[in-house]
Amino acid sequence: MQQSNNRAWSREIPNRLNFSQEQVVYFLGHSLRSLYDDIVAVDMPEHLKRLALKLEEKYPP
Repeated sequence: MQQSNNRAWSREIPNRLNFSQEQVVYFLGHSLRSLYDDIVAVDMPEHLKRLALKLEEKYPP
């Protein structure tokens, strides 16, 4: 019984998604910045605020 190579078809399909490293870095940078901005814009839950205050009291900056 011969084994067929299930991935042989993938070599026949041309890859049309060719990005330069600069494009990838640009895209990832903007995606991360957008995610960061969204997270920072959300109010911190009260239980986390209380925990942060306790930690600041115990370990002053």
